[in-house]
Amino acid sequence: MRNPTRRNRNIGTARQGHGQDNRLVIRDVANDWREWWAQLGPHEAVHRHVDGVGVTFIVEATLKGWRHSCTPDDICHLLRALPKADWQGLSLFLLRQPRRKEAILRPAWGRLSYDASLGRPGRPDIWQGPTVSLEAQTTDKPLVWSVSLDPEDTQELGRLIADGHAVTRKGRRHVIEMTSASIRSTQLYRTLLHEIGHWVDWQEKVLRPAGGDLDHESALSDLYFARPRAEREAFAHRYADETRERLARLGVLPFEALRSHERLTRDQLDPRWFGLDGT
Repeated sequence: MRNPTRRNRNIGTARQGHGQDNRLVIRDVANDWREWWAQLGPHEAVHRHVDGVGVTFIVEATLKGWRHSCTPDDICHLLRALPKADWQGLSLFLLRQPRRKEAILRPAWGRLSYDASLGRPGRPDIWQGPTVSLEAQTTDKPLVWSVSLDPEDTQELGRLIADGHAVTRKGRRHVIEMTSASIRSTQLYRTLLHEIGHWVDWQEKVLRPAGGDLDHESALSDLYFARPRAEREAFAHRYADETRERLARLGVLPFEALRSHERLTRDQLDPRWFGLDGT
């Protein structure tokens, strides 16, 4: 028999929705069809030519304390050292400023989208197509990882150490201290090559076999993403490692960051976005 004095044990708990209104989530923008990372904030677009191929860079303004680790000219210099076939079809690079909530919930060095739609929220696209993005970073806060790492994360920690990040263990945590130089090493010499490695994989398994047949391309795309994620990541890591080692032997890597403000000013890019003003 029901006892009306007995309190519902779910009252005040997540089962009844308690705390849902203030839960930290990345919310979709109303009436916008894009992925959250493709909704642009204040930005400038600059154009370059690499071996006769036009390349566009969309550079978002950075928040206080945040910097883009590499400039459009840094990326162009690296592209010139690669076989043109490896990055053929990649004509847009996004230097993105993550929102603070995104940096907490979905931190990333960069990403590749095989077919992105970029634009201001609620406005028409300014670009649609393959896009490599690199995220602005801050040195104000270290990365904190648990010491309980799976094999993939253990390998990534080793890569971060090789990039020059200082890693110390404090109790049950790995604390990863970053500098502007170590961030640039990670994003320019590893993340960018990693994302291009994904593009090479996509070309080999989807674009070239499809030969422009959209139905065949759609079927091959389904097979591509049916592969285990670990297999796709292993291909990209292998491409990045082998390419970096080859370019290092040739003396291409490492190379100095752009220090001249003249070209950035002509493109209307603020040198502070790249830490080129000494701040």
